[in-house]
Amino acid sequence: MKLAFIGTGTMGGGMARNLIQKGADLTVIARRPKVRDAFRALGAEVSDRNRTAAACELVFLCLPDEAAVEDVLFGEDGVLAASHPAADAAFPDPAAPRRIIADCSTISYGKAQEFAARCEVLGADYLDAPVSGHQAKAEAGTLSVMAGGKEEVFETVRPYLEMMGTQILYMGPSGSGQLTKMINNCALNICTASFCELMPVGVKLGLSPEKLGEILMNASGSSYASKTLIPEILEGNFAHGFTMERAYKDMKSMLEVCEQLSLPLPTFLGCLETYQRALRTGRGDLYKGAMIRFYEDLLGVKCRRPGFEEG
Repeated sequence: MKLAFIGTGTMGGGMARNLIQKGADLTVIARRPKVRDAFRALGAEVSDRNRTAAACELVFLCLPDEAAVEDVLFGEDGVLAASHPAADAAFPDPAAPRRIIADCSTISYGKAQEFAARCEVLGADYLDAPVSGHQAKAEAGTLSVMAGGKEEVFETVRPYLEMMGTQILYMGPSGSGQLTKMINNCALNICTASFCELMPVGVKLGLSPEKLGEILMNASGSSYASKTLIPEILEGNFAHGFTMERAYKDMKSMLEVCEQLSLPLPTFLGCLETYQRALRTGRGDLYKGAMIRFYEDLLGVKCRRPGFEEG
């Protein structure tokens, strides 16, 4: 199967490299010459035009937001733009396999459903397949992938997803992958908000930040969030991972679901307020552990190891 990959940034770059290293026939589409040169050196075909992907049977996307996905798929230079010669040449027979779009971007549940419907009208199948992990996992090929769409389409794409991840799950109809990731990320945010609120209280009342951090990372109140983020907080490192401003889209997507279902989620809404307070203090360009700095400022303390004040 001939593949294309569009979106070789923080996560997509590692994902595309794994596909190449594991033998996929891949065309990488990138705007920057430096990126194209790097992938060409790895043996991939390269292009700077989205429409080049129209000649491929399977197109992976890993883009920053919904607007970018919409433009890449349906824009003037889009993969599914009408009357494109490359598409006509690659799929001349109505009985030929349908083109598959495997979208690994993080977008809203509703938009994933909308894009699936629009692709269907244009004769393509859309699989929402967001990934969970960080850059190191993308490079190592150990991401988690949660997919929504037609199950038979998922099974077709699964061998390539397994080149990029170690936990590959089919979650249900279109939108189910994004819904799963949204719930997972909101749970992560809730855990993060909890210790970001409570650690400064302990330090204000005289507890050692390091010892309190050890308890929160290892005792009954521990979580993936505490084990991952508290070491960074203690060293004043808030400039790693996706920024709060970019990650906030998960919170907004969940809020849309709450409104649609008239659903009260008080724990989620409390976390949303903590998140928003951090954003309103100009910290949107930092990672979500920076939520703690709002409460540090409020109480006049720092939850740092000795020698690490800011980052």
